[in-house]
Amino acid sequence: MIKFDKLKLITSIEYISDIKHDSFNIILRHDEVLYYKYQQKTPYSLLIMVDYSKNELIIEFSGKILQEHYISLISKETIRECFNKINDIGICELDTESIINDSIVAKCDITKDIKADINQIIPSIKQNIINYSKWNIKPYYSGVVVENVVATTRYKKRLAIYDKWKELQQGNSRCFIEGLNNKEEVLAYYKDKIRFELNLNTMYQVRQFLNIPNNNIQSVLNAVANPILSIIDETVKYEHQRHKEMTLRDYERVLLIESCDYDLAKVEAKVRAYSKKSTSITRAMQPYKDLFHQLKTIQNTEIDIRKLVC
Repeated sequence: MIKFDKLKLITSIEYISDIKHDSFNIILRHDEVLYYKYQQKTPYSLLIMVDYSKNELIIEFSGKILQEHYISLISKETIRECFNKINDIGICELDTESIINDSIVAKCDITKDIKADINQIIPSIKQNIINYSKWNIKPYYSGVVVENVVATTRYKKRLAIYDKWKELQQGNSRCFIEGLNNKEEVLAYYKDKIRFELNLNTMYQVRQFLNIPNNNIQSVLNAVANPILSIIDETVKYEHQRHKEMTLRDYERVLLIESCDYDLAKVEAKVRAYSKKSTSITRAMQPYKDLFHQLKTIQNTEIDIRKLVC
């Protein structure tokens, strides 16, 4: 079952009532109300915007809105509870059933929490990136973000991989944890858990990665695709270590790897710099990757992320 840590929904303005105006920011133009906006970032993220100019109701919330049930995340099984929690705040009344049956998903964060060692996961990803010129790896909390290099948001792909237990004890997340009645239970659940979080920030991406014909909320909640696995397959490639006697050419390659501080991105930059334009960089890099795996005898070179997220 697919799960989310954030959803942004667009639905009918008719599905909200009993708005407590003093809890909302009111945006006017020529004394005419354009929209009401309520927003909070702690202890969980919540946005409610009543847009009269478009007759739309926009609702965006994070999985932390489930509070004590946070570990369940947002799914088809918990979506009603999410709206019940919003109604419990007392600033408005949402028509839960109508929203669940008549909304579109504009953005979402698809999430998997997996028991694994972050100190094995991150080196494994860095060492097995298919193409370092197409994918960037940046630090993120106690993990990394893998992003593709593109000019437009439409095709931007972003996968965050980090230690969820550590993240929950930092910044706004710590505020959230401290407010829970079962904080020890939640922290115990996330101990040794690695979060894989794929950010889909356009309606096109939601359809593309979930392999669904439209952005209807029911299509999204009932999707059977595995978009995190899809992005892993696109980003990394795993090869079993090949142990063999070293040739002179192998030795020369090892010297280049060493001169690049065992950083395959730097090695690829050197290979590109000294190769003809017609050279297949993927093919040229393969011997370096094979040697790199032989040189690295630590266990993390054998970790296959793909098997974890299946």
